[in-house]
Amino acid sequence: MLNCGRRWGKTVAGANEFIRQMWQQGEGKEKIGIVGFAVAPTYWHTQRQWSEFFNYCPGELIEEIHRADRHVILSGNRHVWFKSADNPDSLRSQGVKVLWVDEGAQIAEEAWTLALRPALMDEKGIAFFTGTPRGHNWYFQLGTRGQDSKQTDYKSWSFPSASNPYLDPAEIASFARDMPELAYRQEVLAQFLEDVGSVFRGVDRIVEGGFELPQQNKKYVMGADLAKLEDFTVLIVLDIEGHLCAFDRFNQLDWVFQRKRIVQLSQNYDARLLIDSTGVGDPIEDELCREKVHVDGYKFTNATKKDLIENLSIMIENHQLTIPPIPVLINELKLYGYKTTRSGNVQYGAPEGYHDDAVIALALAAWQLKRSPSPSSGVGIAFPNRHYGRTQ
Repeated sequence: MLNCGRRWGKTVAGANEFIRQMWQQGEGKEKIGIVGFAVAPTYWHTQRQWSEFFNYCPGELIEEIHRADRHVILSGNRHVWFKSADNPDSLRSQGVKVLWVDEGAQIAEEAWTLALRPALMDEKGIAFFTGTPRGHNWYFQLGTRGQDSKQTDYKSWSFPSASNPYLDPAEIASFARDMPELAYRQEVLAQFLEDVGSVFRGVDRIVEGGFELPQQNKKYVMGADLAKLEDFTVLIVLDIEGHLCAFDRFNQLDWVFQRKRIVQLSQNYDARLLIDSTGVGDPIEDELCREKVHVDGYKFTNATKKDLIENLSIMIENHQLTIPPIPVLINELKLYGYKTTRSGNVQYGAPEGYHDDAVIALALAAWQLKRSPSPSSGVGIAFPNRHYGRTQ
């Protein structure tokens, strides 16, 4: 996914990449052929794709042009179709090998999830996107996967308009003066701005500093969200001032190896650990106690999760936490949202298909700081007068 400011050259870049991929992916498949889709929000947008395609596609590759259907046949039985996403049902088709979506942020989510994404399945096709951000919609959610090193099938980049060497900086400055600040940040700086439905406001403001090694005479707390099925185990250590000092994230590890990593990190920082003890969490808590880890469990219900998440939201908004630039954590915080049920209750969580393990680990660590006076108060950290584990 390539997210860029206005006049960066996104459509030109997309057309060139589309031609390259159509040729590369179709090599050796002349008998069966391949299909490529160039998709944009409206007919006018597809006309731009069509125009740039012919500006850069070598003439000797083109065998037939069917303008009425916006269909081009390239040598080697390669079929290119230009489609608008006005009607998502019109995008349902046979298998697609190469998909180029321009200005994807302006396309309805169902066009991707119900039509375009399934079309890639049987061909194991590739998709690439060019466009400008527009809020925290499905397009933003997809792009955040490209910032997660564990999601190896995805990659995303972002560039402001000024990174186009052919644009006059004076023109960009003049353009900016005529725009509201938020519009400038989105349209020129290519920033995904937070939606009103976001739980955590001001995430970018708390990104500062780096990881820190444990220091003597300094207190630490730790939160751990343990992996369930396809999820990740995430470990986060905060110091008493609310700075994230250590971060670990992994999956597909046997519990024996997970436990060793949890024990090692907690002992390195002599950190008091809070884990999700709902369900199978109780025996895990017991095992960690036997390893001499100062551990306590947090039982999740709708009410207790609400308390945990709202505490983290307040601490972020009040800049009581700081975190190093960790893309996985930052993206999870920005994606995390809420919805209101028919009964009027608020439910917190990540969008379907996305993870919130890092959010929960941070929330568990931050919950302990809520119960601990700040160093600026002149009082040392004060944990509850009880052991975090049931044995010592």
